[in-house]
Amino acid sequence: MMIQVEHEDEDTRIEVLPDQRLVRLTWKRPVSGAMYRGSLLRLLNTVTLRHLKHWLSDGRRMGPILYADQAWTLEEFVPQLVKAGVERIAIVSSEDVLNQIAVDRMVSATAAVVPYNIAFFQDPSIAQLWLMDKGSSPAIAGA
Repeated sequence: MMIQVEHEDEDTRIEVLPDQRLVRLTWKRPVSGAMYRGSLLRLLNTVTLRHLKHWLSDGRRMGPILYADQAWTLEEFVPQLVKAGVERIAIVSSEDVLNQIAVDRMVSATAAVVPYNIAFFQDPSIAQLWLMDKGSSPAIAGA
């Protein structure tokens, strides 16, 4: 399995597994504002250019997501992600309770209107297996 590092800085790491059409975004620390938005836009650019269909977001080290960043995610980022053709998103939950609340709120706000499937996990390895399992449940799930 080939893994290509697309980007790495003090905030995030973006890796692509081209054969699986998968992108993995690992949050290294809490970020907000321009850093948060820039990281998601960089991910979106990678998804679009590489025609990727699966996204593993490892948020274990991510902190709270500011309300303004939540609003931007819902209003600006999600429509572009839909347009890019993402089919599945696996979210590895943050250890931060405020982050968990924010992510749950954003997923709940979009669940009925997005074409992709979303599931929550504690372990990134299990999350990646779910992304690659074509027979797994298409509903929002927890693991």
